[in-house]
Amino acid sequence: MKTKQERSEIFKSFQTNIKRKDSFELGKEKLMELRGELMSIYDYIFATCSNEDFVKMPLAKDKTIAYYIYHLTRIEDITSNTLIAGKEQIFFRNNYDKLLKSPIITTGNEIPRDKLVQFSEMLDINQLKNYTTDVLNNTNNIIKNMSYEDSKTKVAQERKTELLKLNTVSEDENAFWLVDYWCNKTFAGLLLMPFSRHQMLHLDGCLRITKKIKKSIS
Repeated sequence: MKTKQERSEIFKSFQTNIKRKDSFELGKEKLMELRGELMSIYDYIFATCSNEDFVKMPLAKDKTIAYYIYHLTRIEDITSNTLIAGKEQIFFRNNYDKLLKSPIITTGNEIPRDKLVQFSEMLDINQLKNYTTDVLNNTNNIIKNMSYEDSKTKVAQERKTELLKLNTVSEDENAFWLVDYWCNKTFAGLLLMPFSRHQMLHLDGCLRITKKIKKSIS
């Protein structure tokens, strides 16, 4: 597993190269390299943390590991399938709406801090791992098949309409802003956020929580 600084350097290379036609394929390679590193963080977390660790909130500025992973995966599933591919979300296609035992189908942005532990305790952590793996692999296939011309495509109005019909983004003010935020982007913009930067941000939070938990045990 690379350091945070090393991951940041890979991200910068991806961010620079993805913008130009002559370096677009190199940009995709760097994104796939970065996402491989992010997958190694997921693997580390699922291998290292107990189910009890996933629902702890030991840091004042971070949430729970279970929440972060659920949130990251829902957002990637929604944006990759509904907005880019125009396909059914894996959440529904593979029955994770039932398997996860989540009380919500949304991104979770609307959950108040004092309800995060309770929400996290409801989730089936083993199924959360399966869901995350399925979504990451599906998104990787979308990225591999994306052309430079595709990357310049802006999210179509009909895809925004479909997103609204699905009710997978809460109408709460802490969540609903995501609809316009995503739908004003090109596909390349979604590669930058949420497929890379968003993942890096919250997985760093998961690592901080893991480190805090391990330190308190030792």
